[in-house]
Amino acid sequence: MAPLSPTRRVRGARRVTPGAAPWLPVLLLPVTVGLVLVYFSAVYGLTLGFTDWNLISSPTWVGTENFAQILDDDRFWKAFRNTLEIVAVTVPGKVVIGLGLAILLSRISRLSSFFRLALFFPTSCSVVAVAFLWVYLYDPNGLFNSWLGALGFDAVKWMSPDHALTSVNVMIIWGGVGYVALLFLAGLQSIPTEYYEASRLDGASAWRQFWSITFPLLTPTTFFVVVTGIITSLQTFGEVFILAGPMDSTLTITSYIYERAFTGFEMGYSAALSAFLILILLAATSAQLWFQRKWVTYER
Repeated sequence: MAPLSPTRRVRGARRVTPGAAPWLPVLLLPVTVGLVLVYFSAVYGLTLGFTDWNLISSPTWVGTENFAQILDDDRFWKAFRNTLEIVAVTVPGKVVIGLGLAILLSRISRLSSFFRLALFFPTSCSVVAVAFLWVYLYDPNGLFNSWLGALGFDAVKWMSPDHALTSVNVMIIWGGVGYVALLFLAGLQSIPTEYYEASRLDGASAWRQFWSITFPLLTPTTFFVVVTGIITSLQTFGEVFILAGPMDSTLTITSYIYERAFTGFEMGYSAALSAFLILILLAATSAQLWFQRKWVTYER
């Protein structure tokens, strides 16, 4: 029997072009370099958490002193509570409003492309540009108070300590709800229409169809939106950096990390805070991955 040629295709195996193997390390080089940089940065950042470094002198090893300081840092726990409030308000807000908008869009036939573009437009804008827009809207003489004055109401101090975090939450929901709505719209369009036709034959109402068909089949999309939303909200920075409320009313974990690193030049302590934030992100994501087995329905 004649020997197999180098390019002869064997049943069940992929054809390998002669001479491609030497190029494989070159093709994998960018990925390898990226992974090395990511993991090196992570390990180096964690190591800095055990040092005292002001960016000028050499780092000094202090052990777990920075991590112990976190437990007694009142401003960090203020930032932690503010961040949790942002998560608790913005994630459900974007899910509920985004789902409602998606259902409305799914029933609109005319100008549907225009409405989709209008919803997604805030997501495509820079966070800084959007935040400066809302600075004008929340100004004591800005657009919102002008509307209130025209309706006969008193002006509201939107960025006062009592209202600043709520104002930031409104801006975050406005900026992200369009992206969520488009994700839900894609999920709605993937649901087979046969399910609704069969339910109508059984006399199911629209409300019953939503809870028995629409919502269960949208749980994978909802799970994705909730996971990414929590991760994003826990790292809120740009919005509160521009819309900075008084008396730490809008202080978040990431803005506090930035402040201690580049205002106080406490790189070691900011690295310890970053490590603590990573633990929070891992814990939140792991909990959601575990709970998804109880409420996420995957169509088979």
